[in-house]
Amino acid sequence: MNNLQDPLSELLRFRTLCARHGFPITDTQLSLLERYVALLLEWNKKINLISRKDEDNVWQKHILHSISPLFRVALPMGCRLIDLGSGGGLPGIPLKILNDSMQTVLLDATKKKTVAVDEIVKELNLSDTTVVWGRAEEIGRKKEFQGRFDVAVARGVGPLSELVHLAVPFMTSVQMQTSEEGKRPYLATPCLLAYKGGNLEMEIEKSRRSKQVADITELVLTGEEDGGWTDKKLVIVHLGKS
Repeated sequence: MNNLQDPLSELLRFRTLCARHGFPITDTQLSLLERYVALLLEWNKKINLISRKDEDNVWQKHILHSISPLFRVALPMGCRLIDLGSGGGLPGIPLKILNDSMQTVLLDATKKKTVAVDEIVKELNLSDTTVVWGRAEEIGRKKEFQGRFDVAVARGVGPLSELVHLAVPFMTSVQMQTSEEGKRPYLATPCLLAYKGGNLEMEIEKSRRSKQVADITELVLTGEEDGGWTDKKLVIVHLGKS
């Protein structure tokens, strides 16, 4: 069934999956996510923010995938997050909607994408959310961005070792220890969350050699009951090794 023709069923399915994983979605959050999807698809008619072949499956391919790390770990309240290569605001905007206390920067090197995402952020009235145009390796050298973030996220952007290299300049040296929120541990920060897939053994081994890497954890994001995403993984790279 075409998801765009059955939006209520898609919303119900999304909400049910979140609840199944112990992450209930409020009416306000669901409404904002629904509005974000509408704006994303509207802008996608003019600018390639997501693949056109994914438009009918946007909730499964993009929204659920973006927020699925929250089924396994909790982002600290009030943390500062930078989305490297945000594209159409993924995963940064869905994560922000589900953690409004978070200070969020959405960074992308394609200006027309940042123009679109900036308008989307304004339409959604997201607080403490900034859209930045530029290359991560250049923005990371600017004083106002250096050492300012607790968490970096990257979805579908390059090999893990390159992501670590890009993330390090942005990360704070202040460490926050893990604690528990129900069954989900709070992340120890600073860290990089990399959305990956496939066999990551070589990528992880190469990244472990970096002197900035303290530890790496690989998590399976979803199971077969969520659409057969057994190949979708989250790599948590804890930074701050001296």
